[in-house]
Amino acid sequence: MMAENLGPEQAVHGSSWGRMHGGYFSDPEVARPLVEAVRAVWREARPDRIVDLGGGTGCLLAQLRAAGVGNVPRVVLDDSEAQLAEAGKIGLACVRGSVGAFRRAEVAPAGTRVLWLMRSVLHYAGETGLDPLLRHLRAQAEPSEFWVHQTACFERAEDAACLNALYRRLRTPKWYPTADDLQARLAAAGWALAETRPAPTLHLDSAGLGIRYGLDADALAAVRTDMIREFGAEHAVLHSRPDGFRAELRYALFVCRAV
Repeated sequence: MMAENLGPEQAVHGSSWGRMHGGYFSDPEVARPLVEAVRAVWREARPDRIVDLGGGTGCLLAQLRAAGVGNVPRVVLDDSEAQLAEAGKIGLACVRGSVGAFRRAEVAPAGTRVLWLMRSVLHYAGETGLDPLLRHLRAQAEPSEFWVHQTACFERAEDAACLNALYRRLRTPKWYPTADDLQARLAAAGWALAETRPAPTLHLDSAGLGIRYGLDADALAAVRTDMIREFGAEHAVLHSRPDGFRAELRYALFVCRAV
């Protein structure tokens, strides 16, 4: 991921990461749509290796291996030492580096054809950093290489605004676009969109968010009060509870090709 934006999240990296948010990021059923998207594009992609950008503990690559998708080298790029330690335990090649600054030569030898993966990473760039990141990723890819990514985004602008307001109050620079906005940014950066697919929603509760972002009960109560004041007690993607709140982080799958 992008080290400068990890902040307090590193406290939950490593062996505990798979249990965060109800085990969303380690659940094979949650990963299945992405695995199937990779399977569908495999023959056309013809990769010599798979590189998971911001791949953390290597869960996605492990799920692909378990599903029998492609017998090629698999590489995790991540800037968290604790995450890479877990990925190494399951036999994955690991490269420590930032998604926003790595170079192709660090993850793929010359002449290698890569299939790029990513899940739940683009929002770390923030609103102003998203376009430069998309251009950087395109610069590392060879023409016609595929990039399959699961990215948090929203169909409605008002839902994106709600979650962006929530994350500002959680003291993180993460930012979520609408799906239409993201597609336009991908095209402008040199990524042709081949297909979109639905992906499972991540259901978040305030207690888990407090652990992840280092906020105590008083801080979370203040977040709840502010969000109700701005968006009401019941919103399409944010729901107040007597003891906190729940939020819905919507995702979609994007199958892109470098042009």
